[in-house]
Amino acid sequence: MMSKFVKRVIPFESCDIPAIQSWLEDMAEKGLFFKECGVFFAKFEKGEPKDMRYRLDFCDVVACDIPEEKKELYERSGWNVVGDFKNDCVVICTENPDAPEIYTDCELLVKPLKNIMLKYRIYVAALCVMLLTALVHCGLPDAVRVIRFLCDITKPFFAAALILLALLIGEMVFGAARLIKLKAMAKRIKNGADIPNGEKGGFSRAVGKVLIPLAIPITVAWAAFVLLPDSAANSDAEITDFSALPFPTCEDLGWKCDEQRSSAYGSDSVDSPIVNKRYFLSQNGDVNFQTEYVDMNSEHAAKLLSEDKIERLKQYDEASYNTAMQRRYELERDGYEINDAPEERMLYEYDADGAHVFYLRADHRGMDFHRQYIIIRYKSIYIEVSCESTDRYLGDLIPQYIDFLKSAK
Repeated sequence: MMSKFVKRVIPFESCDIPAIQSWLEDMAEKGLFFKECGVFFAKFEKGEPKDMRYRLDFCDVVACDIPEEKKELYERSGWNVVGDFKNDCVVICTENPDAPEIYTDCELLVKPLKNIMLKYRIYVAALCVMLLTALVHCGLPDAVRVIRFLCDITKPFFAAALILLALLIGEMVFGAARLIKLKAMAKRIKNGADIPNGEKGGFSRAVGKVLIPLAIPITVAWAAFVLLPDSAANSDAEITDFSALPFPTCEDLGWKCDEQRSSAYGSDSVDSPIVNKRYFLSQNGDVNFQTEYVDMNSEHAAKLLSEDKIERLKQYDEASYNTAMQRRYELERDGYEINDAPEERMLYEYDADGAHVFYLRADHRGMDFHRQYIIIRYKSIYIEVSCESTDRYLGDLIPQYIDFLKSAK
């Protein structure tokens, strides 16, 4: 047995009063008569098509209902109370084309409309906060943070993020347009005009059918997007065969290392929207040696990321040096004899053979210890190498690393 009730997606919010009235009248012409309303769907009863007049009463609505005396007044005027619409309005209808309009005093309509406007102001403001939070999570407005975000996510995650942002923008723009429309209607009513009838809202109806049911899924997706760590979206594989790495290791440079204290991970086919290849190596033995190699699909992105790394390294090293010198000064001030020479720092940044080179070396002469860093970028590839040793100098290897980057495929 076929049910005499059907459900339809609600294409409007409570603030679209004229469009809702027209929509319910159109449904009645198709033989579907409004019975009740949920958050996203309205329930209709099947019957013979009729010409009906529907109105939304948004005055004196308390707990989804209106006072009994008002219901009796409507019935005497030929109107029947059907049910509520999203807790904001009460739906009434009539078959009588000559039944008097339910709104007679324009001044009584302004305050209830302002209450509905307040609700949708809060809704649009919440959407703005959600969108801004999502954009900040992506790294905006800092270009380097955006690049780091793109480095840490997969292509499917990136596509999902774009869809989420597009839907948030759509919800916000659609909500703001409804709010502006409601505000204009309230202004006209305040000046003595009637609530318009016969407004179809064809475009708004089509958009609303898509966006309104997506409100809760979008909220859930936004929460997951903001709360889940970026690193969960993309994880590199562990590498056990160091000879497969596309850059020199300790063994290649003639340095001994402890295999038990060494690790590497990465991939030559990173599922990232901006990274093609990425590797990281950490080895310990004669030296503490680390290498990061990144091949990106954008030369500009590689340039921004490597420059940011260089700037951070400069700041970190300067802060470390200042801390050490401050400590040395305090010890000397307190009468301690310090035999070790102070740390010597050398910093070079230059362009060589088409590559940009940064080299930093700090020598602790008393301990015969060197702390060194090199960052070299050639086009869209950069490599960062750090080394702590007693007798090894990375500066001597810079030409070798440049040749390696230029020959990389």
